[in-house]
This record gives sequence, structure tokens and C-alpha cells, in this order.
Amino acid sequence: MFTADSHCDTLWALKKGNDLSTLMVNRQKMELGGMGMHTFALFTGSKGTNGTAYQDGIDMLACKDRLGIELYTERLPDKIPEGPFGVISIEGGEALEGNMDRLYEFYALAGIRMIALTWNFENEIGYPAKLGSKPGLKPFGLRLLKEMDKLGIYADVSHLNEAGFWDICENMNLPPIASHSNNRELCDVPRNLYKAQIKAIIEKKGYIGINFYTAFLTKADKSNLGDVLRHIDSIYELGGEDVLGFGSDFDGIDSWPEGLYDSSCFPALIDALLRHGYSEQAVSKMAGGNLWRLLKRGDALRSYDK
Repeated sequence: MFTADSHCDTLWALKKGNDLSTLMVNRQKMELGGMGMHTFALFTGSKGTNGTAYQDGIDMLACKDRLGIELYTERLPDKIPEGPFGVISIEGGEALEGNMDRLYEFYALAGIRMIALTWNFENEIGYPAKLGSKPGLKPFGLRLLKEMDKLGIYADVSHLNEAGFWDICENMNLPPIASHSNNRELCDVPRNLYKAQIKAIIEKKGYIGINFYTAFLTKADKSNLGDVLRHIDSIYELGGEDVLGFGSDFDGIDSWPEGLYDSSCFPALIDALLRHGYSEQAVSKMAGGNLWRLLKRGDALRSYDK
């Protein structure tokens, strides 16, 4: 069964100087877990507009060859590759520095598939959920959506505030995705989604990657596979079979469910879903089919002419 993940921070961890063998995501662990694909984020939002987000993203790209897996920066193959592979995203729109040319530069260099418009700070695009529900996207953010639509790049609403979310729904043809977010009704933290947002993503046939970070799963000090299943159940029951997936946040979190601590552990989650009563077809969609569908939809809009 093809298994894919919509968010990990492995390139950020490599940039910090960590040994690849110690990280939660590497080729060996992907192979042990039968893991098909990870989405490797360029995490550039840690300092807001006061930092060096653009250069940080470039520096992370310089680390990509150390992963030892194929990264698709151009067109995806027609069929899902057999071996481990990856694609690249941006986490923190600060990397664009309020300059549309930066969007095209990252598109050309990395073939980015999605952009989390904010992290936890206000930037040139908009405002994070951490600072409240309003206001909406800034003028540059609204212009950016139109360019992302043309390039087949998804707007990732994980970390974005509620008003910004609705701006995406109203101003973009591509559906919103939440690469690593959960259900706010089950765990009331700003990073999770309200029911209305979940329903909007379902209606627009977008994507929600369940985050494995304990603090986004439960208010308890520890989490387990049952907590992950709870969030999956709640979204599935709203009609989310075709939008659910996994957004581990591996290499960016310090607490995770028992037995789900790196890429080698995904089979435990697959088995838990099947034992929980989900059909093999439904699990296949959640495991990676839904994310692959979105990537292929975006890919159909992309141009790779040199």
C-alpha cells in the first residue's frame, strides 16, 4: 500500500547540523516502514520577517542531496514510483520576501508543491492562527494566490488564521490543504481546524494531513495511536474519506504517539486503521492515495519549459 506524508522538517534538521542517521525520516527508516513519499518542508518562518527566511530556504535546498532519495522537482511520473521519493514544500511564506520573483525562483529550483503561507508570525502574506482569527490576507497574499493557481502550487492553511483560510476558499481555484493539522473540537489549539473549515476542505476536495504532535492530538501529556484514530474518525464522519491523510511533522516535534516515532512506524498506523474497521480502499486513500491525487492535479497545471 502506497504510504505518503504531507509534512516533515527533515531538511531543517539537516541544516541545523543533525546527523541524518539520527533523524525521524531517512531512507533506511522509509524502507523499513514501506514508506513511499515524504513532503520535505523548507521551514523558513521561525523568525518572521526579521529573519533570513529566503536564505534559510536556499540553505535547506543545499541539503537535499544528503537525503539519498529521489526528489521530484519537475513533473511527477504517471505511476507511483516503487522506491522512496520526496517532494518539496515551503513552511513560512516569509521565504518569498513579499516578492513574486521569489515564488518563481523556488518553483524553478525545487518544484515546490505547497506553501504554508505563515508560520507563527505575521508576514507579508498574512497572519497566523496563533495571533487570532483576523484580519485576512494582505494585498500581496491575494496576488500570490493567483500566481500559485497558475503554477499548481497549493495554499497550505496549517498555521494560517481563520480569515486567511476563508480568503483562500474565495480567491483560489485550487482547494485549500492543511498539511499537518487536526480537529479543533477534539483538541482546542489554534493550529487545529474548526468544523466549518474541515467541511469546506471536504467540499472543495482538498486535503488534511493528520499531525502526530501530541499537543495537537490531546491535552494529555502523552498520546497513542488511539488519539490519532480519534481525529481521523471525526473528520471521516464529516465525509472526509477523500481528503484525509498523514502529516506527521516528523523532525519538527518533540512528542509523538507511542509506537509512532519515525518513518519505520507507519505500518502500525495502517494496521490500526484496518483493525479499527476501515476498509482497505478507505485506508489506501488515507495512506497516500488522496495526497497523490492532489499532487497529480497540481502537476497538470505546471509548466516545466526551460
